[in-house]
Amino acid sequence: MTLVDVLADLLRHSRARGAAVARSIVQPPWSVCYADAAPVSIQAVVRGSAWLLRDGDPPRKMHAGDIAVVRGPEPHTLADDPATPVRIVVYGPDRCALAGEPPDRAGDRWRVSAGHTYGQQHDGETAIIRGAYQFAGDVSPWLLESLPPALILSGASGADAVLELVAAEVDRPEPVQPVVLDRLLDLLFMVSLRTWSARMDSDVPRWHKALADPEIGHALQLLHKDPARPWTVSKLAETVGLSRSGFARRFHALVGQPPMNYLAHWRVSLAAELLTESDQTLDGIARTVGYADAFSLSTTFKRVRGISPNDYRDGGRVR
Repeated sequence: MTLVDVLADLLRHSRARGAAVARSIVQPPWSVCYADAAPVSIQAVVRGSAWLLRDGDPPRKMHAGDIAVVRGPEPHTLADDPATPVRIVVYGPDRCALAGEPPDRAGDRWRVSAGHTYGQQHDGETAIIRGAYQFAGDVSPWLLESLPPALILSGASGADAVLELVAAEVDRPEPVQPVVLDRLLDLLFMVSLRTWSARMDSDVPRWHKALADPEIGHALQLLHKDPARPWTVSKLAETVGLSRSGFARRFHALVGQPPMNYLAHWRVSLAAELLTESDQTLDGIARTVGYADAFSLSTTFKRVRGISPNDYRDGGRVR
């Protein structure tokens, strides 16, 4: 397993469930505040231009073809001009309200098609596609914490093809449409992150530094290659040729969390996938990912994701 494989693993296990994916077609003046507390969202300007506004940051202009990856849960706004007051507040899928209205008044009154297109008209000057992950556990915490608060990319490799598929899918009344949109959002997130990693300069994210470190990168490879092994900090340190204390300090500094905490998060990510994509029993999944029994896995899963494995499995199969 190479360093690239480790990053691919993290991306592979960042998977949307019930993502909010929609197209907005608007005509100036317009301003939409996204207050849905999404852990991460992706905005792509398909036509026209927009300003990205976040508290504490200067306004940033986006042009057609630009993609913004915005980390939540703090709200952010897209507008035709930084001076345009917020007119619409988005609280979640199909939950929009006029600025100043209480959230319980939110509805889908700005939908302009039977699918997921919103706005005043179909031929507005600006068209934007937005996809938002709804659950924090659907994105690798390590990747999420490494992202800047707002990232704008121009010419992301492969993004145009993905956006064409999203545009074709948002208003298609097919039974499996939600699942297709989930996977397309995952793909858009991946190509955006791939472009960002290829263009990094001085603002190198934490995961890149960790994977590039000979000893810590090797440790991460070991954890990803064999997560079920009964790893300890001492065993990892010995395997990569460092003292226990030196390894623990460097791992925490580069990865942002202790080795065993990282391993627990990784095992839970693997378990989450098995819960929704296999019929294994909870005991079987626990042993597969490195826990002695279902109780041990359930305790860690609830601590990491805030939900029990059984509830996670039921929610993942609702659709």
